[in-house]
Amino acid sequence: MPEAEMRRADEETLLCDLFIVIGSSLVVYPAAAFPALAKQNGAKLIILNREATDMDPIADLAINREIGPTLTNLIREERD
Repeated sequence: MPEAEMRRADEETLLCDLFIVIGSSLVVYPAAAFPALAKQNGAKLIILNREATDMDPIADLAINREIGPTLTNLIREERD
């Protein structure tokens, strides 16, 4: 990743209260380190991915389901 974008991502990660990962296996670094950094800094961590990730155990909520249908159902439930 470009240096400026990595620096901004790092800054935003440290500022967030909630870090949501959608559709990532979390194996490509350095970007894959951001969820753990957010969690260590006090943020809640939610992971939505079709398959389990190595970071699921530290997540406050890990959902291992298809992304599209899961988000669609979430939106429908919110509307009802």
